[in-house]
Amino acid sequence: MDKRIVLVANLPCSAGTYLFHYIAKALDKDAWLTGETNPYSYNPPTTYFPEDPLHRVRALELFSREEALQEYGRRLHLLVDKFLAHQEASVLMIRDHTFGEGWRFKHFPDGSACPGLVEILRTRQIPLSCFFTHRDPFDTWLAMRRSFSSMANAFKRIDDYSDFYFNSWLAWKQHSQPLHNLKIETLAMNEQREKSRIRSAVLGTPMPSHPDVAEQPIQISRAEMGSGASGRRAERPLVMERHPCTTDVFREATHSPSLQRLRVALGYEKPISMTSKTRFSCLAEDVKAVARRLRKGVSGGS
Repeated sequence: MDKRIVLVANLPCSAGTYLFHYIAKALDKDAWLTGETNPYSYNPPTTYFPEDPLHRVRALELFSREEALQEYGRRLHLLVDKFLAHQEASVLMIRDHTFGEGWRFKHFPDGSACPGLVEILRTRQIPLSCFFTHRDPFDTWLAMRRSFSSMANAFKRIDDYSDFYFNSWLAWKQHSQPLHNLKIETLAMNEQREKSRIRSAVLGTPMPSHPDVAEQPIQISRAEMGSGASGRRAERPLVMERHPCTTDVFREATHSPSLQRLRVALGYEKPISMTSKTRFSCLAEDVKAVARRLRKGVSGGS
């Protein structure tokens, strides 16, 4: 059986968990899937990893970065070896922890830094396909502010986040040859075409690896997705509504050159516009923001 490895990169709140599982189901019902993983993504020493006896050694940097990369590579290659020896699965899906390595790409805005997973696995003589999954970056930013405020607070402005996103995407684009972009909006509007494109990119043919894949619409339950998918309830491809924001946040987005560069690069060329519905939503959020400030002032004064 032909074996293929698929690497999928995405940032938080970009429908990445859903799209990762969608790609897997479009390719092979018996695909192997990993959680988010990246050699440059270290968790703090307080994180509990009972299966990893080297965790504190890595987290406290008691051996060199090079030693850590070598050990990570050894474990990744072990996973690939196990996959190759398995009889049934033809596709190994590896999900990148893009947010973790994105801070590294900040120092290489020209895209010269190769993503860790690509660098390690391109030495294997196995067909390797790379995807970067997307949701409109403005929607991603608003969703992250709502669901993962600690992550969003790492960026002072939407420009900073947009540069972070762009640099991560550019690194993958420069080294993936080619990088396949998959947008939740496009998948929701033209599922059959996008499903065919996924199969062609990985299998070299628009036909599914299993006949029953073409017959059944792809559905992914919340239980199947496991971690992630913090705001997604629908089992079918669906464009989620934009989270509300204040007028100031909306104005910042429309005047952000970095966000405009990112959206155009990813194919989101329709400008962010203020509709009557958006205006009403922003005004409602403005009132809520004023009320929060007043409550905070009262509680602080008492």
